[in-house]
Amino acid sequence: MGKKLIGAKFVSKQENHKMSFAYSFCSLVTDQKLYDSFVNSAKAAGFVSDCEFLSVDNTSTTQTDAYSGLNSMIERSQGNILILCHQDILFDFDNRIILEDRLKKLEQKDTKWGVCGVAGFPQNEKNQFVRITDKFGDNQMVGNFPTQVICLDECFLIIKRKSGVRLSANIFGYHLYGTDICLIAEILGYKAYVIDFHLRHLGNGLIGPSYHKAYNSFRQKWSYTLRDRYIRSTALPIFLTGRQEPYFLRNLRSWIARKIQKYQIR
Repeated sequence: MGKKLIGAKFVSKQENHKMSFAYSFCSLVTDQKLYDSFVNSAKAAGFVSDCEFLSVDNTSTTQTDAYSGLNSMIERSQGNILILCHQDILFDFDNRIILEDRLKKLEQKDTKWGVCGVAGFPQNEKNQFVRITDKFGDNQMVGNFPTQVICLDECFLIIKRKSGVRLSANIFGYHLYGTDICLIAEILGYKAYVIDFHLRHLGNGLIGPSYHKAYNSFRQKWSYTLRDRYIRSTALPIFLTGRQEPYFLRNLRSWIARKIQKYQIR
């Protein structure tokens, strides 16, 4: 029933486009044994016949980066809930019944949630809110849940399909897509949360050269996207800025931006 992306093509063991699933799991795979262990643990936790497991085959020298690979799986998935997760996740603690209870409570708290996970930073907080077992400690439970956050750890991301949330198409690499997806959700009018769902992550959490490349790509995209700008709509001109500043200063910068734009289009 599962589908695998090899390079840029999907290979399906069984095509059934009319079927819809409760959950779609999407993973990049560099270690088939790790991935098989993840799938087996998910099935043992109750994610069985109404779930699909999609993967990108990165076991060869031909690699698909996280942004394009995960977006490809989101595009082709058929689940009402999408789970983007690492290949080294294990459902050693909480199961499907608990996850559905947590998502039900999150929906009751805020129908505008778009993405949630098991670790992330709330706005203006020094410490990460986390619910996980990993190399940093067993049974970590820091924070009150569910808690709205501005970024999420990439190891386990849950997306509400109808929110339309996905990853940027103009960032490349294998890092920071947990921050990117929270920004995308906010732009679409949705929020991100950390929930109380305990799982095991076997990853090392190392930052290497690939992180810095992704960091530069991320910063370049979002610095440009969130820049101050003067937009000439079909009705009235609009000056957009996210800065918190006195009204007179915003008007001054709006006037300067308008003058610059008029000069550029001459």
